[in-house]
Amino acid sequence: MVVLLASVVSACGGSGAESESGSDGDQGPADAVGDEATSPDTAAPEASRLCPDATNAAPERLPVGEILELPDEGAEHVVCADFHWAPPAGGAHFPVWQNCGVYNQPIQNQTAVHSLEHGAVWVAYQPNLDRSSIEMMTERLKSEQFALAAPYPGLQNPFVLTAWRRQLAVDDWTDPAVTDFLDTYMGRYSPVAPEAGASCGQAVGSAPDKPNLNYQEILEQVN
Repeated sequence: MVVLLASVVSACGGSGAESESGSDGDQGPADAVGDEATSPDTAAPEASRLCPDATNAAPERLPVGEILELPDEGAEHVVCADFHWAPPAGGAHFPVWQNCGVYNQPIQNQTAVHSLEHGAVWVAYQPNLDRSSIEMMTERLKSEQFALAAPYPGLQNPFVLTAWRRQLAVDDWTDPAVTDFLDTYMGRYSPVAPEAGASCGQAVGSAPDKPNLNYQEILEQVN
């Protein structure tokens, strides 16, 4: 089932969103993922330095096993964008994408959203998740060209899978909904990604532990 999130937060407010039944249907990071705090504009130190005025929502506990359909917020290329849903599933984003791969360090909202535009599925997972769950996830994703995975500080569900304007939360990686989501939304056959099949490499980051590689050099070029 796909749940349509009919409204999201205002540019400077909280994150209450109504839901109703619905049908499913270019170019590092200028912005860090939210931390454990509940304030929507709380950001990691690097985000504060790079985008001091950006607003970043804190993650909320999402319904388990339901594919959420989020509003169309455009796809403008900007150096610093506001995100009012966490993890974000679309909207304005940095002109360069995050290289796909399985990371053991947090990646940036700005670059990850650009990867979604290209058909990536972004798997955010709780930083303190047990090792066996992370190993199962890594084994499934490591050979996928359009898989992007990284710990997400403050995440309220063990796993949140995000495609362009689509999101699924699960408590267990073995949930069959995971396979269905990956098969439907990942890669050049994605029915929702605006630029499905475009590159998910040769840009920002190097998995597993260099999420911001090449960012500064690229930032100088796009500024």
